[in-house]
Amino acid sequence: MEEHEADIIIHKAAKKAFDEIGVKKLPTVKSLQVEFAEQPTAKKEAYAELKKVRDELRDLTVHTANYEELRDLEEREKRKEKEHGRE
Repeated sequence: MEEHEADIIIHKAAKKAFDEIGVKKLPTVKSLQVEFAEQPTAKKEAYAELKKVRDELRDLTVHTANYEELRDLEEREKRKEKEHGRE
């Protein structure tokens, strides 16, 4: 018992951790291999989606800046017209 005390402590700690998160049965090595094999594909898809969203955000930012510039230009022109009308 004393010879394997460290292993027993580690086993009990692992059992307690799995019980706390509700794991009843550990996944098989084969199922983990399949899941790990699918990860690069999922990662590539996620990065493609991220790139698409970033591009959309960049476009929206440009459009917003253009809109605000045009709105400010119109307001300046209206103020000039009012000033010229007063003179």
